[in-house]
Amino acid sequence: MPQKVSIHTLGCKLNQYDSEAILSRLRDVGYDVTDAPEEADLCIVNTCAVTATAERKTRSLLRRLHRTAPSARLLAVGCLAQHNPQAMKAIDGVNLVLGNREKEQIQQFLTPQSTETIAVGDISRATNWSDDSDVTGLLGRARAYVKVQDGCDEKCTYCIVPQLRGPARSRPIEETVDYARRLVDRGFIEIVLTGVNLGGYGRDLNYKNGFQNLLTSLEKIPGLQRIRMGSIEPWALSKPLLKFIAESENICPHLHLSVQSAADPILRRMNRRYSAKRLDELISYAFSLRTDWGLGADIIVGFPCENDEHFAQTRRFLQAQPFTYLHLFPFSPRPGTPANRLSNRIPAPIIRIRMDELRKLDEEKRRRFREQHIGLVKSVIPENRKNGELMGGYTANYLRVFFKVENTPSLSLYPVQIKTLHPDGVQGTLIT
Repeated sequence: MPQKVSIHTLGCKLNQYDSEAILSRLRDVGYDVTDAPEEADLCIVNTCAVTATAERKTRSLLRRLHRTAPSARLLAVGCLAQHNPQAMKAIDGVNLVLGNREKEQIQQFLTPQSTETIAVGDISRATNWSDDSDVTGLLGRARAYVKVQDGCDEKCTYCIVPQLRGPARSRPIEETVDYARRLVDRGFIEIVLTGVNLGGYGRDLNYKNGFQNLLTSLEKIPGLQRIRMGSIEPWALSKPLLKFIAESENICPHLHLSVQSAADPILRRMNRRYSAKRLDELISYAFSLRTDWGLGADIIVGFPCENDEHFAQTRRFLQAQPFTYLHLFPFSPRPGTPANRLSNRIPAPIIRIRMDELRKLDEEKRRRFREQHIGLVKSVIPENRKNGELMGGYTANYLRVFFKVENTPSLSLYPVQIKTLHPDGVQGTLIT
């Protein structure tokens, strides 16, 4: 009887892709996948170390899985395993700890001959692309994620990711296009490009305008109707790139920017290579080309030395710009980063107050974006059922739409007229 594996993922979309890559490798050697850890012979936690909260959730999840499936082999893999392998191994029930490179060869550590309990190499030596996985989707979703880049060479003072994922490495254009074609052959019509530093794609391969050239090549694939970008750094955007995206019939008008702050003194302390003025110029130019962008932003609240005026500058900037949603993070000091050594820490009660202010702004931005679409007909790729009768999916500009369908839908674009607001987006009627 085949052994069963259950995987649990914390953190970013890149981790979600990596988890599916792990499952793909294990399927190839005979494992069956189960969503029920109590049925599993092997439980895997793909860990996250980007914040202290993520660390706590990782440790808690490992302990809970050991209680739920005490006879299963328990693995900790990924970023927190890379960062602190001894601490992971010390958690009761953990049998094996694999770093970010080692998890790409997970099957070799599960053979009867393997006796290792910790396999974590020096990630700083990872200089070449090595992911040869054949991921057919993302844990059952309709959109297929395509990992095109890993690692980062930037030196943002708050960020531990370069220590966890190593130097920037890019998947060659030819390999990416071939992989995307295989996904289209399997029925996918939308791919999502993901990476640690997506805008830096191709630098390590000496590509000129690497990211735009990648998009140009992907556009030519017959049957690929949507190309969506993951989070991108503002310094990677240029007016030619924005114009190219805005005029494309295949690339989604959806930008998720790692803004972090709109106060120049804080941006300098973060070692971010742009100013609030530059952000304003880029966003203004993008919306001069088309007005239907979905525009998201990552924001760090309470970075050391962020006084009331700095926070007010960021809040005013976010208020004035046409953002459609915000991802908010309280500053989390990470050991080994320059920001961890900064003085003038912001007290936790002040950070909570500021977070609450921006959450209210986020709610306002999301509601306004949804209201703007009422009465419009938008194309939606269905993804999942909600409450047994409503199917949910996303428009090209990243608006979540719910609608009724009679049968299980195919991976196709469905025209939906948006009628009203929904607690998680909007609701509409399928046009037949």
